[in-house]
Amino acid sequence: MSNTNEIYAKNLMKRADARMKPSLMRWKPNYDEAIELYEDAARAYRASNNFKMACEAEEKSADANVRLDNYWHAGKALERATELLTKCEPLDGGAVLQMAERANDAYVMANRTQVGAESLSRAARLLETSDTKTSAALLMLCVENLQEDGKDVYASDHHKQLGATLVRAERYQDAAEACVKYGASCARAGQMNSLAKAYLSAIIALLYDGDGVGAQATFNDVHELPGFDKSEERETAYRLLTAYRAADADKIKYAIEDSSCARFLDIVFSRLARKLPNPKHELGAVATKMGADLPTGDTTDEDAGDDLT
Repeated sequence: MSNTNEIYAKNLMKRADARMKPSLMRWKPNYDEAIELYEDAARAYRASNNFKMACEAEEKSADANVRLDNYWHAGKALERATELLTKCEPLDGGAVLQMAERANDAYVMANRTQVGAESLSRAARLLETSDTKTSAALLMLCVENLQEDGKDVYASDHHKQLGATLVRAERYQDAAEACVKYGASCARAGQMNSLAKAYLSAIIALLYDGDGVGAQATFNDVHELPGFDKSEERETAYRLLTAYRAADADKIKYAIEDSSCARFLDIVFSRLARKLPNPKHELGAVATKMGADLPTGDTTDEDAGDDLT
């Protein structure tokens, strides 16, 4: 059956290629017929598990759609091609990224920026276990596109997916940066509860990475921002940093155990919080880099946050 499908698909491709150019009997290309034949060929190749040729058929279908200014259908074809590339062995993350970007560009040309961004996110999900680097790159493009289009309100799930992907890849610095950007996106969208969680998640990721200085700097940058300044998340972050500066593992653990908001962070960051302090890092060394001179007796003084430098 597989061989029969391949032969059938190959014949469809030849017929479709012929429709893409004039002939003695046809004065101009017939792109509509070509599209239909390419789509049939793609299905036949897919049925025979020849994902590479199925991808080629979808690409050609997209090209024919572009010639007719059918950018929406071109985007659909290129998104299917992207999915097919994720099934090819060996996996070529660069090729998947490039194809996904082409699909997004086609959707943008069709004035469907949000759909294009979501197509990047869907492609990222296909790679979240097999190629975290490409998956993260796709999600970064997704949230950037939504931001540029003024649609931060729709970006929340994609930001969360990006943060989770980076943590799973043990890219804690990148995860923290992504959380800070998520917080800024939440501010633009008026999502203050998510903003507070995003900033606390960033600080937790940095502390888990042993970067007390970076966590402290991040806190100083955001602790007075509306939505975070009077939140429980800010208080938890402050208590964590105070405990780190004191190099006190018990106080670090208590700061998390006593915080109800830490339990309701996105699951990957909640898990990181419960693992603090990371045993891979020597607390005394982290505290020394942070200054190790902050009084630990009063963790509720609102002005103390300004001294975390």
